[in-house]
Amino acid sequence: MARLLYRGAALAVLLAALAVNGGPSDHARANGVPQLVKLTYLEGVSNFGPTDAEGVLEFSFAEAYARVDVKHLKPATGYTYEGWLTGGSETPFRVGEIKVDAAGLGVLDAKLTGLNSYGYDLFVVVARPSSDHGAAMPAELSIAGRFTVIGDETGAAAGGDARPGSLPSTGEKPANDLAGRIGRTLTAAGVVGAVAFVVLSFKRRRSAA
Repeated sequence: MARLLYRGAALAVLLAALAVNGGPSDHARANGVPQLVKLTYLEGVSNFGPTDAEGVLEFSFAEAYARVDVKHLKPATGYTYEGWLTGGSETPFRVGEIKVDAAGLGVLDAKLTGLNSYGYDLFVVVARPSSDHGAAMPAELSIAGRFTVIGDETGAAAGGDARPGSLPSTGEKPANDLAGRIGRTLTAAGVVGAVAFVVLSFKRRRSAA
């Protein structure tokens, strides 16, 4: 009987450890830390628009999203602004249209749907002529910013985003939050404590007998 109780206690400890750690994860290698990229009129890249325009790109390949905030990027008659991922040997990827107001302020929030590669190192705000209805990236390049995506799946550099082991699913369940982990920890502690109490009570009864 005592042996069975000890085995039960060991099993309870194992289950408690799994509960605290949240169990196995389908996306254990995906790091959701966002990366920030400063956008400016970049020498050797930019060839269109105001030279004092600037902005910030926030993105995460692991979480499959991008946000762009720009200022001093005033509207250009006959053009619309778009955000593109490019650089390297990959085919440029259109993130979305950036709508700007008369003051030159604009925002783009987008999901990186259909992204097939992480081999990019440059984000560019381009200006598409109203006469251009094609799918290719225009040649009119405004502000831009370079970045480096970490290739090591086990860690991320400062300000960087670890490349996920698989392409992200934008409809996946959210990761375990702090409140959930605390709840599982308390539950696990309760299970272990209850088993330990039973084992101790049994030993005391054996000793008294």
